[in-house]
Amino acid sequence: MTSVWKRLQRVGKKASKFQFIASYQELVLECTKKWQPDKLRVVWTRRNRRMCSKLHSWQPGIKNPYRGMVVWPVPENIDISVTLFKDANADEFEDKEWTFVIEGENKGHRKVLASADINLKRFASPTLTQTDLTLKLKPLSVKVVEATLKLSLSCVFIREGKATDEDMQSLASLMSVKPTDIGNLDDFNESDEEEDKKSVTATASGSDGGPSSLAVHSRPPLPIAPRPSPRRSRHPLSTTPVQSEIQPSPGPSPQPSPRSKHKKSANPVLPEA
Repeated sequence: MTSVWKRLQRVGKKASKFQFIASYQELVLECTKKWQPDKLRVVWTRRNRRMCSKLHSWQPGIKNPYRGMVVWPVPENIDISVTLFKDANADEFEDKEWTFVIEGENKGHRKVLASADINLKRFASPTLTQTDLTLKLKPLSVKVVEATLKLSLSCVFIREGKATDEDMQSLASLMSVKPTDIGNLDDFNESDEEEDKKSVTATASGSDGGPSSLAVHSRPPLPIAPRPSPRRSRHPLSTTPVQSEIQPSPGPSPQPSPRSKHKKSANPVLPEA
């Protein structure tokens, strides 16, 4: 969504692609007492793009051992490709800032020491230009007192086009779009359909006379909660008496009592003469 929104904002604008080349010459770094950096590097960065120089040893000064420098006998060149945008009727480009960061590294651990921002639209030109710069960096660590970077910045014009063209999109803008953490819902739908097919197949095989142990259930049956006893329940759910579902078993048929037998035998039937 971020890239789509940026494209909509750039509709009707012009885009120009440039190549900027930074040639590092000298780095001066003054630190507080009781601390000295080991090796330093210069990072030219914007968002997720990082263009790093090589690691160079920091050399302390003779008069002040806590004020040292890094000198490049041969300038180290770092180049980047940048797209600048402007309105159709505007004379200058929109702002685009890149940052020079000084990082110290000691035993594999990196630490940001100082930084300085530059607006590249100030150095953009349709003709080849080269500008010498002395940047005073802002300390980003309590151990840094002052930092200065000397370099030359060159600009080369590449081409011009519409802001919505694919080849004119800024690489930093594309890399700044992070992938979403939401999964694809189609994957979950496919897994549910596969489970349904498995359960239907298992049910059909069980109805054909196969062993019931081979039936596959997609979900385990829910446990049946026991019914509370009406005698032990302190808070009955309803006042209606619970009727027992157990029917009494029929008792044995009544047998004649011995007295009734005696009465019958007291009046014997006489035979007819």
